[in-house]
Amino acid sequence: MSGINLDNIYVGANGRVQLSGGSSNIDFVNIVDKMIEARRIPAKNLEDKIDVNKNALTSLNTIKSLTTELKNALSTLYGAMSFDNSKDAFEAKGVYLTSSSSSGTATPAAQLVGVTASNATPEGIYELEVQSVAQRQKFSTATQNITTSADLTAVTGTGTFTLGTAKGSTTISVEAGDSMIDIRDKVNAASGTTGIRASVVKVSDTQSTLVFSSVDEGTANAVTTFEDTTGSVLSSLGVFDGGISDPENPLQLAHQSQVASDATLVVDGVTITRSSNDINDIITGASINLYDAEPGTTVRIEVERDLNTAKTAILDVVEAYNALQTFINEQTYVDPVTGEAGEDAYLVGNPTVRSIQQQLKTMVSSQAEGVTNRGPDEEDYSLLADIGISTVSPLQTDPYLKGTLELDETKLNQALLSEPQEVIELFGLKTTTDNPNVTVTGFSGKVQAGTYAFNITSTAGAITGSDVDGVAGSTETLGSNSVSATDATNANGLVLLYNGPDDATITANVTVSVGVGAQLFFGLEKLLDESDGILSQEIDKLQTQNGSYSEKVTKIDDRLAIQKDSLLTQFIKMEEALAQMKTIQQSLTEMMAASQKDQ
Repeated sequence: MSGINLDNIYVGANGRVQLSGGSSNIDFVNIVDKMIEARRIPAKNLEDKIDVNKNALTSLNTIKSLTTELKNALSTLYGAMSFDNSKDAFEAKGVYLTSSSSSGTATPAAQLVGVTASNATPEGIYELEVQSVAQRQKFSTATQNITTSADLTAVTGTGTFTLGTAKGSTTISVEAGDSMIDIRDKVNAASGTTGIRASVVKVSDTQSTLVFSSVDEGTANAVTTFEDTTGSVLSSLGVFDGGISDPENPLQLAHQSQVASDATLVVDGVTITRSSNDINDIITGASINLYDAEPGTTVRIEVERDLNTAKTAILDVVEAYNALQTFINEQTYVDPVTGEAGEDAYLVGNPTVRSIQQQLKTMVSSQAEGVTNRGPDEEDYSLLADIGISTVSPLQTDPYLKGTLELDETKLNQALLSEPQEVIELFGLKTTTDNPNVTVTGFSGKVQAGTYAFNITSTAGAITGSDVDGVAGSTETLGSNSVSATDATNANGLVLLYNGPDDATITANVTVSVGVGAQLFFGLEKLLDESDGILSQEIDKLQTQNGSYSEKVTKIDDRLAIQKDSLLTQFIKMEEALAQMKTIQQSLTEMMAASQKDQ
């Protein structure tokens, strides 16, 4: 028995089953499929274009991500301004501590104090002597006999007691059966309000005591209220001694182990007291933690620029740049022998990527503009190559390393150590002003190197007139004491704060230098601009193309579906007609055969 080819079975829209070629021996389902497949070639070509675009989009989005990482790596090197200098890697500070004593023996500085500096901390040397550290007030109940270490026995008596500091107070309720642990937990639950916490200390297997402590150090945080409100719980615990009033023990506490006290220190000859051992308001931007006191010992605090932070940021830029350039090389690789694109080279011939490559090359080889800090007989650092950062040799055989950067770390170290200010100007956009009444507080990527004369008139404490180099419309007022240069001048985007006399007319000459890092940062920012950047525009273009291609494919498929149904219907009608003809033919044959038999 012959098998049935299920591919030749066609089920129509009405659910009727039809055998393809049953009467004609023509496999019309296969024929129709081939016809539709041929007619669908335009749609297939569009789908191929969609796939090509998808690969290109994936690669372009990776380039966008790598470009963003490079821009972020430059974010602390291009001279960004902030009130605390936190956005400038060149302003990072390091702290070095040493100790000395007139007696000849001094405890190591790190055991007496800990000091951390922020970017806002000015460079300098400070001398500090810790005469006393701040302490928390501590006191306890009398030692209590306990039956088991598990429940620490019930406290004698019930009632309420009030406790608190200058921060606040609350009332604790003690009920029948409450233990020292219960009182501890109730006190600690309210410590955020009262500034007092408690702990249970085991004295022996049969004795424990309840210890109270102010949460924070200093006399301002000492316990101010501690008394029985109803009942005599505290008195029963032996908290009070009932003795003569003592200025250091006004609550007449029977077991006060530590009196609240302030820290006393001498900084550069000035005696200072603080209620905490964690101090952050003596040296701008610095935090000082007092660990121990040692009168007579001087701790020398040296705050210097931390060049390692800047170096790390520079190395990160080189790494991020090379990651971007290497990926672009991979995506545009063409075998010089065969002329064929690499297996994963989805951006070969893409004009946007070629433009990005050229812009990157131009930006890293550009010169810093307006730098003039070195001596008359020395050339300023104006190129990245001056500090050991250069493009790899054209003789490099690895095609994926083409256009990447190589680093001479020894040369970079020497530049940072010997000429840190020059390195700063090589990277960042820097400004100086000759008028102490004017401070530059911001800039845009549009400002160009040069010296600009800002003329400012102030009346009754507010700016009433301003311009740059006498050009009308060259400034706009941002507030009562702030102006910004407009695009009518090359100082475009430069923002100045005026803090001079209420009624005056002054001129401030602002000098601007634009480093390579700033040029690269703002160049990348322009590339990445969501509306005008060529990278975003190329991504949008391909996404729009794919949307259009997909719509066309859908229309073609919809049209071909109708055509396929029409062709299948025609073939089915043909099959039905042939079947009917065969039936008639068979009937005629049978009739003729019957008539011959009758003769």
